[in-house]
Amino acid sequence: MIPPALGHTDQTAYFRQNPQDLEGFSLAVDPTLGFFLLLGVLYGWGLTKFRKLPIPLWQITCFYGGLIWQILMLNPWLDNLAGEMFFVHMIQHLGIILLGVPMILSGAPFFIIIRSLPPVLKRRVYFPLLRFYPLQLTHKTLRNPVVALCLFQLNFWFWHLPTWYNLALYNDGYHILEHACMALSALYFWSLILDPHPLHSHLPMGVRILFLASFMALNIILAAMLTYSHEIWYAYENIPLPQWWSEQWTRLDDQRLGGLIMWVPGSIVTFLYMTLTFFVWVKRENKRTGDSITAPLSNHNSSSL
Repeated sequence: MIPPALGHTDQTAYFRQNPQDLEGFSLAVDPTLGFFLLLGVLYGWGLTKFRKLPIPLWQITCFYGGLIWQILMLNPWLDNLAGEMFFVHMIQHLGIILLGVPMILSGAPFFIIIRSLPPVLKRRVYFPLLRFYPLQLTHKTLRNPVVALCLFQLNFWFWHLPTWYNLALYNDGYHILEHACMALSALYFWSLILDPHPLHSHLPMGVRILFLASFMALNIILAAMLTYSHEIWYAYENIPLPQWWSEQWTRLDDQRLGGLIMWVPGSIVTFLYMTLTFFVWVKRENKRTGDSITAPLSNHNSSSL
């Protein structure tokens, strides 16, 4: 049970301490939709700079599938509905971090998009940024497996604490920041799990499975807390329910449904990633074993000749 001091009862007082009109800040359309459209254009333009496809077609399909998925998750209709119903907001969060980000990352977007940049932009912006030591240090730190895992886990829990969730619920600026933090932390987390050509993760396959299992475990804990809670965690009391929502269903039922969505579909998707990682691990081990067997034979044959 969440204490009332952490829940929605203090939310009005909390907002009064913020600058004027903060609560009323809203946008008709999420500007990150334009960002994803720009990514799609740059990615397509970058592909034209290669004489032949630099990566398999399935990776390109994954990238554009991930872009389409992110646009679906952030389209105005679903985004507005997420502001009215907690369970829709959970679909949005899980869709961003468990499907959209890993699908986009599977397409090796940085490798492709860099080719689309004009030479003057590479020379004056991109390469200086690569050589900028504070940025290098930040990237290296965030790529540390322990840091990336903790950041991903803590960020997900942080934005589901009532105070910060309510800020994102009532203020579109915080809402965009919430999704950006989730996407960025997910990007570093999945960069350790996935290594599609030409990317490569140095994290052992067994550890990758443990990383996924740890996220699933902590996600289940948060989902169980929401599902079995007898208190409404978040400040939805002043937001009218959609007309199609049954009168027999309350805000608490909405919260519990959101918890169940985090619990069941979220766990299933994560378990599928664990299973896929395991089979990739077995395939690589079989290939490594086969190479170790055939190498001495080929050396023996060449020496006999």
